[in-house]
Amino acid sequence: MASKTAGEQMIPTFCAMCGPGIGCGVNCYVRDGRFVRIEGMKESPLSRGKLCPKAFASRQWVYSPQRLRYPLKRVGEKGEGKFERITWDEALDIIASKLKEQKEQYGPESLAILSPQHRSYKDYFTRFLTVHGSPNYGHSGICAIQQAFGFAYTVGVYRLTPDYQNTDLIIIWGANPAYDGPRGSMKGILDAKDRGARLIVIKPQMQPDAAKADVWVPIRPGTDGALALAMLNVIINEQLYDRDFVSRWCYGFDRLVAHIQQYTPEWAEPITGLKAGQIAEIARLYGTAKSACIHAGNAFDQTVASNNAVRAVATLIAISGNLDRPGGNVVPTGSTMPRVKPVHLRKRYTQELIDKLVAPEIASCFQPFIEGISSAYYRCINSVLTGEPYPVKTIIAPGTQPTVITRGTRRVVEALKNLEFFVVIDVMQNSAMPWADIVIPVASMYECDHPFEAMGNWIMARHRVIEPLGDYKSDYEFWLDLGVRMGYGDDFWHGSMEECLNYQLENFGMTIGELRKYPHGIIYHSKPMVYEKYEEIFATPSPRLSKAPYLPQGKVAVYNTAFEENGFNPLPEWVEPPESPTGTPELLARYPLIFCDTHSSDVYNQGWLRNVPYLREIQPDPWLNIHPDTAKARGIENGDWVIVESPHGWIKVKARYFPGTRPDVVMGLHGWWQGCDELGLPAYPILDGGANTNIMYSTDPDKAFDPVVTAMPKQTLVEVRKAEGN
Repeated sequence: MASKTAGEQMIPTFCAMCGPGIGCGVNCYVRDGRFVRIEGMKESPLSRGKLCPKAFASRQWVYSPQRLRYPLKRVGEKGEGKFERITWDEALDIIASKLKEQKEQYGPESLAILSPQHRSYKDYFTRFLTVHGSPNYGHSGICAIQQAFGFAYTVGVYRLTPDYQNTDLIIIWGANPAYDGPRGSMKGILDAKDRGARLIVIKPQMQPDAAKADVWVPIRPGTDGALALAMLNVIINEQLYDRDFVSRWCYGFDRLVAHIQQYTPEWAEPITGLKAGQIAEIARLYGTAKSACIHAGNAFDQTVASNNAVRAVATLIAISGNLDRPGGNVVPTGSTMPRVKPVHLRKRYTQELIDKLVAPEIASCFQPFIEGISSAYYRCINSVLTGEPYPVKTIIAPGTQPTVITRGTRRVVEALKNLEFFVVIDVMQNSAMPWADIVIPVASMYECDHPFEAMGNWIMARHRVIEPLGDYKSDYEFWLDLGVRMGYGDDFWHGSMEECLNYQLENFGMTIGELRKYPHGIIYHSKPMVYEKYEEIFATPSPRLSKAPYLPQGKVAVYNTAFEENGFNPLPEWVEPPESPTGTPELLARYPLIFCDTHSSDVYNQGWLRNVPYLREIQPDPWLNIHPDTAKARGIENGDWVIVESPHGWIKVKARYFPGTRPDVVMGLHGWWQGCDELGLPAYPILDGGANTNIMYSTDPDKAFDPVVTAMPKQTLVEVRKAEGN
């Protein structure tokens, strides 16, 4: 499309900085074949022309000197990072040959593919796994699925949407809506505030949303489940629940009444660090509001009490009368947009495949779940060392960095050293590369004209902004090409990306070529909202092979018989983190502070983007938010470099005075390792002495995993001291 500026061409597409995936719509400008600038796309129903700093850094990211330009083959020892250049075809031949050899020798389950942050190419490699015969999709165990599971098996759907437009009270609980991407809901929250709705924010640190709150609840990290149980105690004992809804639509409420008596606000006070009176006040505000909604965030996915905490919150929503009612947590009615035909091959799942999982992320009795059959990311890697129940032999890591993304970095590095074959796939040099046997470079999404993206009522083709800068193709084409090399061509459209996309669009009655004729995509009509769809919601079939409903009684599973039948607690209970003031008081003399890392950032994307000058200028150093009183008691000034030490490791970061945090809590940002060549700013070691927060946490197999959903903690006890040489 022509641009208003002479010599420039404007190309609409999706921002690539939180993807590949459905994201903010952007208009990219090209001059003489180079990407020169970017602006928000007003036509995008997700972002409506607004962009974050990451989007404006796109051009620097695309042209970074750390871009991978061609495939690499290891020539040194594992960990040395010595490689030689090979071609795309040579790399695919080496990988295919190794996978065929291992399939014959060890069985197809010897292959595991690790999950990236949610990416639209995920379904391509899960398809590859299924065709190959392996169940080992290594999902994170620390993000999204854990919360989805708890909601699904309590209220029948895995996602509930806060109805900000009609609510009287909003609780933001362990979430960060100001930074959580194009689907962030800060505007809806602020609009509700302007209408007169009250806002309660529950989190240890005062982030932008908490600064707007009527009530900020500075809870200790990892204790959200205890607070939810205590709120249930108040709402039940003070009879603030919706009696009619409970009697008609809740199963096992009478058992919950007896069970919840042990979880009083007074019991929760020493655990959560909140006064019993404040806990009761929050429960009463929620229980007496005409309508109220809860925005539950990633904090619920990253605690050993995850399934219990989520089930407790889902039960709160239900018994308070705020489930699928105006102003509560609702199930949207959707849109008139047809369904995209999936690349995923769920129809080929078998019990035999489930039984082969090396490390079930979700307990096997509940597999598959919404993303398919999955093993747990960390435990999948750990099998290389334990051999239990068998060792994975090849790991492929597409767009993910096991050395900084999951807990237990020391153990991960040891596993990668001992792994028979390791393939890294990325746009940029990454922290796991030194241990790779083959490195596959892939195109940025600004170099791709696929895939299309669809969400809600919007579908749009991706448009190529610039030609590829090196010898590579896209993530999507990699899996099609590898499938063909393996002899699986019939299942991979014989390598044709266009045929694959046309297959996915069959329900739309159009081809990808026809979709591209709509520069800003197609927006379909939303269906009118219908509330109280209880019979439909509570009959939702699960993704298990049996397709049995999530809720066997057709009611909210206050008392969960599916859990009971499979040996798990049918009622939510409290489980202490591996290290905490109340769980391990013997550690407090040496480690008196609670450490937690924040999952989302205003300028970075997990373990990436610190190499981009524009973003690194905004946030140049790894930091630790610490209350001024806590810092001064240790002789620490604002801006000092400090050592943060836990029972498991230590990091070196820059102290940042932050009055808006609990005095007994310090918080950092995970994902630090990259250097920024252009600014002369350093990279950091991934083990002790760097800034990688994942070395700080327990990976004790008996304490550090939720037994139902393999959630892992991001809380521990630490001491902070001033580093030498400040």
